[in-house]
Amino acid sequence: MTKKIINLLLLLLVLILIIFYLSFFGLKTDKFNDKIQSEISNINKKVNLELKDITILLSPRSLSINIKTSEPVINFNNQQLKLEYIKTNISIKSLIYNNFSIDDLQISTKAIKLKNLVSLVRSFKMSTELFILEKIITDGFLVGNIKLNFDNNGEVKKNYEVSGFIKNGKLDFFKRYSLEDTNLFFNIKNNNYLIKDISTKFNQIKFSSPSINIKKKKWFIF
Repeated sequence: MTKKIINLLLLLLVLILIIFYLSFFGLKTDKFNDKIQSEISNINKKVNLELKDITILLSPRSLSINIKTSEPVINFNNQQLKLEYIKTNISIKSLIYNNFSIDDLQISTKAIKLKNLVSLVRSFKMSTELFILEKIITDGFLVGNIKLNFDNNGEVKKNYEVSGFIKNGKLDFFKRYSLEDTNLFFNIKNNNYLIKDISTKFNQIKFSSPSINIKKKKWFIF
């Protein structure tokens, strides 16, 4: 009886050590690569994802696994974006029942062309604002973080968030108005656009502002 108790305690100790190790240090593997690439393709068939080894961290409280891959590459529309990392959470229950699905996605970029990032976001979330923005951007670089959540149909939920900063941005409004040498920090959420520490030239006139907050309102016609 005593031997059984000792064996049980040793088993529990080993289990606790495994959980501790996976929670704080994680495990590198490539077993999830094909599945993640397939899920991304299901969400957006225009996107092809190149992944290296993936690090998984256990989240015991939420009964999920945090998956992170460093320096992935996104290929879409004959363009290539080099990223810092991509993160997502997978529920342990979905793995047990072999029902692997991505509910959220966090993307952190390196310095990339501003126009290319807008094109990427448009491929996930079509909107008039992003279409116009893509057309008027002519130059500039951006470092950004994108947080997306998906519903059961793979559609992006409204609680998306895009943040980061723009360096040396240039926008051309129908060849009549232009913004040059544009530098700023931004945070975009559904119907809310916050821009901070702005410095730019509007038709060669220098302009700066500590912050601008734009909120999209619904218009009702009676």
